[in-house]
Amino acid sequence: MNAANEHLKDVETLTVRVLDNLHNQEDMDRLSALLSVSAEARSRYSELVILDSMLHWETSEVLEFEQPAQKTLSFPRLPMVASFAAAIIALCSVWLLKDDSSMATVQTAINPNQPAENAQLSLAPQSNAQPEEEGGSPAFVPNPPAPALEVGGDSPFVRSIATRDEVSRGLMILQENKSFAEGGLVQFHDDVVAWNREEHVSVPTEQGILPLQGDRMIKLSKLTIDVQTQSAESSDAIRILDLREVIWGKEDAGVSLNTSVYFNQGVGIAHGTTEFSLTLHAIQTTDGANRSIGHKESKLSSDLNPSTWEELNSEFEIPKGTDYLVVALNARKEGTHALLPDFGGHYADQLSLNLVLGDRKTIPL
Repeated sequence: MNAANEHLKDVETLTVRVLDNLHNQEDMDRLSALLSVSAEARSRYSELVILDSMLHWETSEVLEFEQPAQKTLSFPRLPMVASFAAAIIALCSVWLLKDDSSMATVQTAINPNQPAENAQLSLAPQSNAQPEEEGGSPAFVPNPPAPALEVGGDSPFVRSIATRDEVSRGLMILQENKSFAEGGLVQFHDDVVAWNREEHVSVPTEQGILPLQGDRMIKLSKLTIDVQTQSAESSDAIRILDLREVIWGKEDAGVSLNTSVYFNQGVGIAHGTTEFSLTLHAIQTTDGANRSIGHKESKLSSDLNPSTWEELNSEFEIPKGTDYLVVALNARKEGTHALLPDFGGHYADQLSLNLVLGDRKTIPL
């Protein structure tokens, strides 16, 4: 028997072991190596996988018309899903092995200090991985938790733990002077640095709602239902403004923020009036803690016409000692209709922020 036939025999044996879930890591490595160097081997592998899948389907169709009988099986077979999963794993291994050069490029972009032969490992999420300084395998350590956010008031933003955690993360991004991060954009307006999540939570036309202008609008989070109070609400932190540079030495002259935003809601099961609001929190950072030293919530009640947008305007006098300013958009329903699923959707558009300094200079944000 020649070498080619030997390889095909090995492919058949290893494929059967994989499909029957009797393989180990050495079998997977051997099968991947054989498939990566032989088109004939890949063709035979595909035939075996397809044949195995067809046999599963035929078996399931026959069992629909037969009375169940008790059987004793020496080696019980896994469901078809397991076979497909094993097949996909092997195919992925082949695809990864066939392009070593491109994987080395990806690995260099993620971690230039790691050798190219370990490129497959670098395709795993790297958010919590940090390489050792003196070589060796990477040490996986969790990211340090963001400082807690202490806020006051009675608004959906204050009651939403997830939104406050998102703000704490945004504050940490600004405090560490990062130029980019996942989930938003770092923007610069004169001396104001902003963490902007608007693009991250924006959608095109949805639920029959057309954006007020342009082709995108902000989609608010799904309402969280509280059965005890018969209410449902959501909150989304959209902007965090770093004001440390721009208002330093200008607090006595007065600094304020003018805001404007439009709200709308889709038609759903819980089709009742929604209370929309814009929340502002002035944050001061001292001793590693982020505390609110002033806040304001402006509200409006929506109509029931999805073709119209309602505008909400507000003005906030920024307290002295403010380091950051948090802008959040909220939606709240009350009554029995608030207990129904939120299928309609709640939206905002044309969020406008203008920082007015004491010398009457205005910075559009």
